[in-house]
Order: sequence, then C-alpha cells, then structure tokens
Amino acid sequence: MTDIKPELIPIQHNQTSCSNCSIRRLALFHGVPEEDLSCTQNYRSGQYKLSANREVFRECHHSDFLYTVYLGWIAIYKTLKNGKRQILKIALPGDIIGYQAHNDAAMNYSGISLTDTILCAFTRHDMPELFRKNKNITQRLTELNSRDMNLCQNRLLTIGQHSAIEKIAHFCAELFYRIKTIYHEPNINHINFPLSQEDIGDATGLTKIHVNRTLRELRERGLMEISSRTLKVNDIDKLCELGSFDKSTVHTYILY
Repeated sequence: MTDIKPELIPIQHNQTSCSNCSIRRLALFHGVPEEDLSCTQNYRSGQYKLSANREVFRECHHSDFLYTVYLGWIAIYKTLKNGKRQILKIALPGDIIGYQAHNDAAMNYSGISLTDTILCAFTRHDMPELFRKNKNITQRLTELNSRDMNLCQNRLLTIGQHSAIEKIAHFCAELFYRIKTIYHEPNINHINFPLSQEDIGDATGLTKIHVNRTLRELRERGLMEISSRTLKVNDIDKLCELGSFDKSTVHTYILY
C-alpha cells in the first residue's frame, strides 16, 4: 500500500531550538538536562508547517515520522467500515502523535490538522536508540502515555454511560481546561475552538442534529456557547458538574 506523504512545509529559517522551546514543559523532552538538549535535538528531523484540514498520517498506511505538536490542533481518529469516523483524541501543543508500540507497523489510526499547525518531526526508526540513551525521555514517555490513558478512560466512560448533554459538557470542559493550562490563562472564560458540530459529534458519538440541539440547550441554560470558532464558558463549575468532569485529570496533563 502506498505511503501517505503529508503536505508538510519545512521551516527553513528560525526553527525553534529545544533549549528555547516554549512548550518543552509539556512535551517529550521535559526533564532532559539543559546540557543534553543539543544531543536530543539531533534526533529531530526538523520543524514543519501544515495547513488546516490536511492529513498527517492515515490508518493502514506507514508513516516515517512521529511528531510533537508545537502549535495547533490535530484530530486523531479511526474510520469505521460504514465510513463513519470516531475521533479518539484532540492533540494539542506538547502532545506526541504517531507513536505506537510496533515501530515498523502501519498506522492504526489517522491524524488530520484542524488548524494551521507546526510539528516537530522525529524519524521513527531513530527513536528506540534515543529512548535507550536517555532514561529521562523514557520516563517522560511513560508519563505521557499514562496521562493519555487517564483522559481516554474518562472519555470512554462518558461516551458509554452519559446522556448527550453530559457527553458534550464533559468534552468541552476537558478541552477548555487543557487549553487554559497550556497557555497559563486561568482567568479567561473563552478559548479558540476550531471544531465543527460534525467534529463534536464524531468525538461524542452523536449526530450533527443532536449536537446542534444539545449546544442550544447548553446555551439556554447559560453554561456555555460556541460561536465564531470560540468556546465561551459562562459557568465552568456547573459545566463540570453536568459532565462529571474532574478538573484534577487536567492537572496530570501538565507533569512538572
């Protein structure tokens, strides 16, 4: 099967160095001593730009790279036999995408950019050597995978057992807190929100009509509203209570 080559545009000048990276505290190289960063950066193939609505990799195809999201939003998803899509995760700055247990295997999920994005690319076959050489990175990878498992388990519980309004409340509360934590904006009640109603439906297992109706109810209750690619949360405590969202799960999202 032909590999998918993402439409990545290399950043030729002013690439961000690992030592000056604004999102390193969120990412794989957090915890690497300053004196070792020049060595670890040698494993980075480069920084690349990717326009919105472009594939990063595709399920059942091979990818030569795994990536750290430096800027932007990426939807990680699987496609069902009937053509429907289930969004598994929204990847945000600091997240690793494309990593999986079998290094030589085809991807078992797809990734698409939701916004204009900047990615740091690492050659897949170089990573086992990097993990062997630096125990800090190996430990950090374990932490990041544990964090993702925690978030995934909470989403699965919500999708499987909660009502439509509870599902969307949980989904939006999680993204709201993740973005606010990433950008150190504790007192702001709105975030950029590039997801469409179809995206929300694919993440929560709801139809677009059901999503529209539920968003209207959330707005009428005065809890939150989405307009002009912005999510505004009017009462975060009630939104979290409705969605059974525990804020402490996002505290594990940033591992200091």
